[in-house]
Amino acid sequence: MIKKRKDMFGYDIIYHQLRMMPMEGENVEDLKGDFEYLKKKLEACGIYIHFLNERKGICDVEVGIHEHHRSRGAGWFKKKTSKVSVGQVFEYQKTHTTKETAAFAEISVKTLYNRKKALMEAGQWKSDNKKMF
Repeated sequence: MIKKRKDMFGYDIIYHQLRMMPMEGENVEDLKGDFEYLKKKLEACGIYIHFLNERKGICDVEVGIHEHHRSRGAGWFKKKTSKVSVGQVFEYQKTHTTKETAAFAEISVKTLYNRKKALMEAGQWKSDNKKMF
């Protein structure tokens, strides 16, 4: 049965307890060694494995996942704030190269082209536009 509880920081942990036996030709120590290797790899993803106890060659194991790792918003996102306005970039690009303009706006050249194209289509690529680029 899957259970839910909070960790010490108040985040949700979903976990399940199960019993495992080593395969033929293995012993409990081999099983523990394999899970220690997996444990190190899975901790970065928020998944943990704990051996609870061992009786007669059967291990009680707990496997869980920290929910905040799954939904923490990792990944690439656009920079939300800009230090220059559309008008400033418009004026700057008149006397400078595309690479210099992109460096001035602190964005990549491709992003500069994409934003400039979108602003032109919307009719907002002007020197008097005060919106942030």
